[in-house]
Amino acid sequence: MDSVRRIAGIGDVYVPTQFREIAAEDASWRLFTQGELSQFDRIFTHLRRGGVAIVSGDWDHVTGVMDYIERKKDELVRPSREERGGAKWSGKHRDRQQPRMGSDRGKFHSGGRTFNPAQGKVESLSRLMCWADSSGTLQIHPPPDLPYLLEWVGEDQNANAGRPFLIPLTRIQKIQKALAETYPILALGVSLYASDNVLPPQSQETVELFQRGLRSVKPHLPQGATVLDMGCGCGSLTLLAAQEVADLGARIYASDLLPEAVATTRFNLRRPDAHSDQSHIHIMPAGDLFETVPAFHFDLVIFNAPWVVSRARNRAEIAIHDEKQQTLQRFFNDLPSYLNPMGQVLIGYADASGAKAINRLETMIDAAGLTTLNRFKERVATHRSKRKWENIAVYELINDKSDP
Repeated sequence: MDSVRRIAGIGDVYVPTQFREIAAEDASWRLFTQGELSQFDRIFTHLRRGGVAIVSGDWDHVTGVMDYIERKKDELVRPSREERGGAKWSGKHRDRQQPRMGSDRGKFHSGGRTFNPAQGKVESLSRLMCWADSSGTLQIHPPPDLPYLLEWVGEDQNANAGRPFLIPLTRIQKIQKALAETYPILALGVSLYASDNVLPPQSQETVELFQRGLRSVKPHLPQGATVLDMGCGCGSLTLLAAQEVADLGARIYASDLLPEAVATTRFNLRRPDAHSDQSHIHIMPAGDLFETVPAFHFDLVIFNAPWVVSRARNRAEIAIHDEKQQTLQRFFNDLPSYLNPMGQVLIGYADASGAKAINRLETMIDAAGLTTLNRFKERVATHRSKRKWENIAVYELINDKSDP
């Protein structure tokens, strides 16, 4: 479907990419305002018929609608008679083909098509939406404190081109749940948030290894040094760099592939207990590696690289999964164009994927013309059943082979 829909009572609204397939092309999209929120059956029937229900009003009334839909969600997904091939579909699923075993358990098969009630419930609940105005303020009273909302659902901050936009209420709840928990960072003396799809900063050891690395490279950084935190995630290393080298007048830049990570870094920077002077911290729009990074050379690049050599199955795994080490290879391919002569690099990695992955990393380091000055290492416990311990390391590298 198109990215923009016209909704009576709102006008043209932007539909974020991941929500464009939640309804059929000919589905009815309807706004239910405060006076209609008590009409639970009417809203439910609209969803049951495949429509999209957009609600606005008092939060207590909105949550009442959500609770009602949640209680009746099992009734939202039943294939039509034509889809069932004429078989009856009752509350006990009588007179239908038996579900297949294995991964197909619980699915209904007919006419060469598969109906997955569990997935259908998720998609149906996603059709209960709220709208935000062009500035990102949800039309709920009182509006929740969710700045950068469009980025938190994986969109660039200006993707709506000044239009109102839509977000499922289930997604809003998921973001709120993620932001209800904080993670203490001992090296910073603050606790940080990690939004949906953003790697929580649970490894104190990793942050402390980067702290050791920053203290090692600091004496060799010039006044007014330029520093890049590649893959900023929740912003823990951005704040760490600010803490450790800000007195040099350093300019610190942060970037990440995921808009939700960029938003989380911004959100954490505005915490009252975060680093006080943030005028020297610049958060880049989301982009792949150096895609949105300023076109100049850095004195220091920080990168806590993905260290599990396998394919990411979802957005939440992008921070740690790197199929065939392709992201790592592209980083080292592009790095020389963004690093000053005698510029330095702090790169974090773990041996979770074995010695072969570490050997390839060190081969990439050599091929990029970098020299390893130090390796700060720590042995940590893991939660994986097949590997109880792993070694994490931060490599201190220098670009001493480049011509000035």
